[in-house]
Amino acid sequence: MSQNQETNISVVSAIIERDGIDGKEILVQTRWKPERDSEYSGTLEIPAGWMDKYENVYKALKREILEETGLVVTKVIPDIKTSIHGPRNDASFAFVPFCCQQQLKGGKPWVGFVFLCEVEVGEPKPQADEVKDIRWMKKEELKKIFDGNPEKIFTLQLGVLEYYFKNTN
Repeated sequence: MSQNQETNISVVSAIIERDGIDGKEILVQTRWKPERDSEYSGTLEIPAGWMDKYENVYKALKREILEETGLVVTKVIPDIKTSIHGPRNDASFAFVPFCCQQQLKGGKPWVGFVFLCEVEVGEPKPQADEVKDIRWMKKEELKKIFDGNPEKIFTLQLGVLEYYFKNTN
């Protein structure tokens, strides 16, 4: 292994769903980090963020959703995980995400885990230095943007949305 090798950045992402008046709605936001990430600022995204060193993936997911949206997670789908094992003053566990994602070139070397989530009833409140224009969007409307104008969506999440549209009702 090369000592100059860059390390991948672990991220968690959330497809937050709710039942709207006219069907399923997804929480979306406009990525807004013009000083740190000008290439992707202004694109549509789902809530996501970096995991801290040794942070439990579920805690990271709930923390990122709260930080970006002000909403509290009530359900994570799937919720499949093992016990935590630590026979040598260490700890590990296994879990099953909805899907995984990876940036292959450009941007940052992100690798992540995506979960479907439900949140407490309430309106989202964006964190000013991270996102703006946070809103509930009809699933069909998001699919139209995905199909017709994928450049308007954060590249890392295009595969996630493709998987979501193909594997959910």
